[in-house]
Amino acid sequence: MKLFARSLLVLLLTATCASADWVIVQKTTTEGQDKETVTKIKGEQARVDVGAEMSVIAGAEGMVVLMHTQKMLMKMDLATMRTALEMAAKAAAPLGNQPAAKPVATGQKEKVGEWEAEIYTWEGQMGKGRFWVAKDFPKFAEINAINDKLGKTMGNAMAGLAPQAADFNGMVVKSEMTMMGKNVSTLLVSAKEQEVDAKEFTAPAGYNEMKMPMLPGGAPPK
Repeated sequence: MKLFARSLLVLLLTATCASADWVIVQKTTTEGQDKETVTKIKGEQARVDVGAEMSVIAGAEGMVVLMHTQKMLMKMDLATMRTALEMAAKAAAPLGNQPAAKPVATGQKEKVGEWEAEIYTWEGQMGKGRFWVAKDFPKFAEINAINDKLGKTMGNAMAGLAPQAADFNGMVVKSEMTMMGKNVSTLLVSAKEQEVDAKEFTAPAGYNEMKMPMLPGGAPPK
């Protein structure tokens, strides 16, 4: 259970969300393993497809994790999801929930794809990282605002562990982080504002539900 919570926390910290309909494609590399991560957004619902193996659908009521190879799904209501993230946060940051350190501009600039980006560094309880920020990215403020709103919906556990999207005066188009002992990098491939079918946020038919085990020190998940 702890491993699942930690993996979920890493996934959520590297996902990008927005308030309108968007499709955002990123190349994610974790410990040398490359995957394409596709985030689809409609309003305040988000679906993150990690390669062909797993998808996470998140919204105001909770989260559904889809394991495509096994055709299994796991549901978490909002309270259970917050508890799982708090467990992961405590494991990652034994000093407790403290405000996240702010990213620092280095003054260095580098082109990432079509974007001129400024490089920021950050170090906090969870780890450290470098971020390439494009300040002329269209609608970056909208994307950053909803990203932070989603994080707050999931509880206070996230707040002290990584920079808030609003801490950057632009769009993060590339990042290199060491989090919870894992090396994770992301590269923005594309970000398109386009209509997303509402069916994308419904679990597919034919998947068997796997019940979550009891969280340590808590009641059985709903």
